[in-house]
Amino acid sequence: MFPKSTLLVSLLFLIACISCNSDENAGSFKINGFVIYNDEAADQVNVMVDDKFNLSATTDSTGYFEITGVPQGDHVLTFNKTFVEDDESAIFSEKSINVSINEDTEINEVRLPKGVELFDIVVIDITQAEISWSATDDPEFREYKLYRHDSSGLDETTGTLIHVSTSLEDTSFIDEDLNPFQTYYYRVYVMDDFGRIGGSNIVSFTTDNIELIQNGGFEDVQSNGDPEIWTLIQNDLNEPGNSIVLSDEAFEGVNSIKFHHDSDTGCWEQWIYQPVDNNLYTAGATYRMSLAYKGNFTEDVIMSLFLRNSTIDIWFPIDMAFDANGGWQELSFEFAMPDDIGNNAISTNFHFCLQGIKDWWIDDIQIERID
Repeated sequence: MFPKSTLLVSLLFLIACISCNSDENAGSFKINGFVIYNDEAADQVNVMVDDKFNLSATTDSTGYFEITGVPQGDHVLTFNKTFVEDDESAIFSEKSINVSINEDTEINEVRLPKGVELFDIVVIDITQAEISWSATDDPEFREYKLYRHDSSGLDETTGTLIHVSTSLEDTSFIDEDLNPFQTYYYRVYVMDDFGRIGGSNIVSFTTDNIELIQNGGFEDVQSNGDPEIWTLIQNDLNEPGNSIVLSDEAFEGVNSIKFHHDSDTGCWEQWIYQPVDNNLYTAGATYRMSLAYKGNFTEDVIMSLFLRNSTIDIWFPIDMAFDANGGWQELSFEFAMPDDIGNNAISTNFHFCLQGIKDWWIDDIQIERID
């Protein structure tokens, strides 16, 4: 027979163990339920309590999930389904609900919003494109948010918000003032009053390249005989014999521009220019300028391409070697725009300062983006 003291110690130990087990299990419950998408059971839906991986589950083929060990109290239950696994740019649908857990809890049915699909982009012209997407079906919808970026790494933090629509059926937007020869990426996020409830796939397209110089072959002519678009600076006040005129000695087509410098000493600057919309130039981009030229002399000279508005004043010296036989020659020159080009049209100038009595012709001027 055990002493009374031994029995008392054993009894107290047993009570303590029962109490410990009870404390460990107290306030720990189960959440389970079913998820529906498009009126069907939704499998492969990630379900998570308070964004904790140790309190998560994935729905099975019947849409069923079960999470155990959920502490008592208020929680946020998040449901997320990605429609292409391991693809950060895929369509996804998600839903968050608030739950208060005081016992094992069954969620009758959670309906995920219909995923939004961005369609192929419709190009309107060089600077405009129509972006459209399918509608969601969530009754708690608040707005669509359309983002644009210059790479595929597009989300709400990297992209630029370009459009917000608060109508469920308003599912298109015309993006304007696009740059030529530029690739754009788009994605739509769907929101309710509590946050994000879905995201679309990412679509992209590249705008067409464009010839920045208009009437570079001087074929379009005004009634006064000058080429359209162009302004001709002959500098004939300082040297009355100087001239810049339309000529029928063409590299292509029927016209070119003929410069005449009439001073045997000194250099009277002469140039032609036209304004180019700053939206056609892209800050930081690389361009190629090309033209054809000939002269009645043999000499290596410098032509300057200079670009000017209220923000920039850039001169690019370009070597030109005039051939003794007087035949047409071609040149090509690459240049880069600065990172800030301002908001005004850019005067694009072709400038000469040649000494001596000389004639020279230029034709087929082109500028296009190459990078």
